[in-house]
Amino acid sequence: MAQSTLEIVEVSADDPAAVDAAFTIVGASLHADLPDLPPECRYQFDMQFRVPPPRGPRTLLLARDGDEPVGVAQVDLTAHDNFDKAVVDVHVHPAHRRRGVGRALFAQAGAVARADGRTTVLGFSPTGAAPSAFAASLGLTNGLLDARRRLLLADVDQAALDRLEADALARAAGYRLVHWGDTLPDEHVEDLAALDSSFMAETPMGDLVYEPEKVDAARLREQHAAFVAWGSRRYETGLIHEATGRMVAWTAIKVARTVDWHAWQLITLVHPAHRGHRLGLVAKLANLRTMRAAEPGVTVIDTFNAADNSYMIAINEAMGFRFVDLWANWQGPLA
Repeated sequence: MAQSTLEIVEVSADDPAAVDAAFTIVGASLHADLPDLPPECRYQFDMQFRVPPPRGPRTLLLARDGDEPVGVAQVDLTAHDNFDKAVVDVHVHPAHRRRGVGRALFAQAGAVARADGRTTVLGFSPTGAAPSAFAASLGLTNGLLDARRRLLLADVDQAALDRLEADALARAAGYRLVHWGDTLPDEHVEDLAALDSSFMAETPMGDLVYEPEKVDAARLREQHAAFVAWGSRRYETGLIHEATGRMVAWTAIKVARTVDWHAWQLITLVHPAHRGHRLGLVAKLANLRTMRAAEPGVTVIDTFNAADNSYMIAINEAMGFRFVDLWANWQGPLA
């Protein structure tokens, strides 16, 4: 492909053909590289143009070779912190790879980021040979390894989970469980925001240079409202310290609206002053039970942890999650 034939345009909701093309390319790219992962949720993909991501503005770029769509780049700009950074994700249709499309999309994404004053780019991908070589060619280095683990619900030993839960509950006297879904519990939003703010500070970050996010109640409500508008069904569980009435542990699972066989295990946080009581395990087991009762079609749950987060990995392994692959958190200067 001659480079001069490549045109890159911004995708908007006013151009449904471009939206369709972008969705198709992302799906083909993911299926080629990660066939075990779920496809993109079409409802969420469309809704992002009506309800922007709560962390900041998103730009979606579509590359065409003549009339043929060949690649997509997504550029996310943080609006509350890390004002020097842009998160870029590039997908090239498998039939059009190794022709300079990815590099051209990355260059255009960089131009979008630099126009907003960003100086650093971040990305996330498996550590396979192709994505690693592409990242290296762009001057990016891996700042943190994440490990993906998977729970196959058909293989779950429920009796073993029941024993695990009984043991954990025996160590969690003085705490009670609270469940919610689409509606945040107003009386605990401040505590949840404080826990969310602690995520980056408490989680191993390796060499990744990223400022801990500052989440208040208003921002947490905005995030939750966006996730619900995007169609995900959320299952969340917290633990209340009965002596103080404060929420001190929290976990969440989401199921995409158009992918009913798969779920993502999301955040799990325990306040530092309340560790040692198996609260993370209690919350995750209870939340898993709630999700399974409501979502009988879910057969697979995936989760990510920093590869050296031994505490959370031990919990996940005890529940039956098994290692799948490693992912790199790329970072580098915007040239």
